[in-house]
Amino acid sequence: MKQRLTFLPLLVGMVCLLPLACSNKNIDTTKVRAAFASVTGASKQQLDEALADIDASNYVAAVAPLRKVAYSVKMDVTQRKLLEDTMAKVKAKAAAQK
Repeated sequence: MKQRLTFLPLLVGMVCLLPLACSNKNIDTTKVRAAFASVTGASKQQLDEALADIDASNYVAAVAPLRKVAYSVKMDVTQRKLLEDTMAKVKAKAAAQK
């Protein structure tokens, strides 16, 4: 009986940590570049600036250009999802950087 009581908190702890271990916090800038290859003009420049900042691990500076791209570029559903996911990861890393 005592073994079961010891095993239960260990099992609960492992189940709670599973989502943290499986979450993907890496930002794949090559995937974003490929998805937005057709973007031109000022939006392309802002996107390139944001991705360069991400590659340089300067997440705080990448937030503003990504927001501008989100509002200025017409996107399909997959592009929108990719950009939202990228922005969420950048914001999380920017908050940790401050």
